[in-house]
Amino acid sequence: MNEYIGSILKVFIKPSGGAPMVEPATGQIGLLEGYGIEGDKNAHPFSPRQVLLTRQEDSDEFNIHPGELRENIVINGLDSSAFAPGALVQVGDSVQIRLTFHCEPCKRIGHLVHSFREIEGKRGILGVVLVGGLVQVSNKVTVTPDTYRPLPSVPYERFLLFLSQVPCGRVVTYKQVVIGMGVAESYIRAIPRYIQQTSPITYPVHRIVDSEGNVITNYIPDQIEKLSSESINIVEKVDLFGTNDRCYVNIQEYGWADSKLQLP
Repeated sequence: MNEYIGSILKVFIKPSGGAPMVEPATGQIGLLEGYGIEGDKNAHPFSPRQVLLTRQEDSDEFNIHPGELRENIVINGLDSSAFAPGALVQVGDSVQIRLTFHCEPCKRIGHLVHSFREIEGKRGILGVVLVGGLVQVSNKVTVTPDTYRPLPSVPYERFLLFLSQVPCGRVVTYKQVVIGMGVAESYIRAIPRYIQQTSPITYPVHRIVDSEGNVITNYIPDQIEKLSSESINIVEKVDLFGTNDRCYVNIQEYGWADSKLQLP
């Protein structure tokens, strides 16, 4: 396979949603295997968007300065033909990142361009950390294209990919599903619609509960029966006035956690 070489120009951390990006004074960030960047909002074992990498040459095309695209790693001198989902990025001697899919333009960068269409495919590429370690400015970057299968660009397809991995006897919440899809929190509103359009025979939609652990039998009528068949205990909470009766799953006991997303 062909390899392409570049170098790290800048590194940044996103401490929280909407907060300004932070450029460490040390010029380095720590990456954790299967988790992401230490101290970064997007670090999560379920997330396919643990790291955002950009090519400075793409930003220069729009007169955008490093960090304005809310990226974590800015690469300089890398051939555009190498920078694509599915590539393996090695930083220095050890750190490895798998590029998953293009980062979609959003309102937080709307002031930087005339339209989202012109920067589509050039905002950067998201990735997951395969091998952790320190990444610092001036590190050599080696990119090997077509090493892995790119993740789908369509959110619903990533919903199916994530759902197919939820093991028997475990449940995931709406919030976890959104993280596993690699989309904004506002996508929580779309989860019920995704559930309704998904085959319950092919995919275990019954393993999804709302963010408080409540079953969602209005979308999955036989959910209680299916969860019970997997030895998941359903707790019934009866309201004194009968207006807020509900059944729920103890997320601490049955939630799918302490695992990382397994990508194809």
